[in-house]
Amino acid sequence: MKKNATATVLQVIILVLCAVMCAGSKLVFHACGAKDDGSFMTCHWAEQALFGIGCALAASAVIMLIVRRPKTKSGVALGMIPVSAVYALVPGRLINLCMMTDMRCHSVMKPAAMILGILLAVICAVYAFVTRNDD
Repeated sequence: MKKNATATVLQVIILVLCAVMCAGSKLVFHACGAKDDGSFMTCHWAEQALFGIGCALAASAVIMLIVRRPKTKSGVALGMIPVSAVYALVPGRLINLCMMTDMRCHSVMKPAAMILGILLAVICAVYAFVTRNDD
């Protein structure tokens, strides 16, 4: 596969992963709903943070597709690496989750965020490495 084709495939993978991170935090690996009194547990705020970070990552992925300069695209990809690491660390590390470890936030949301965040960071690093000599 040519270098440009590899870069394009990686850009699409990055965009898809970011869309999954954004939408998945609300639709697939979300936290529990509101309590009976209408208040929320702390895991709800972790879900909100994941959604916000996922939206920012998705916006960065769209910028990567729109921008023409390869060095700028590489810079955006490098900037996405620490944000992806923060995404992986939000549930359970930066924002506490429920006390019961068998709840949805521990069994679904936390592993999904860790896997997606690390995977995106690795793919962004690979993209930056592949396109490092492009002009």
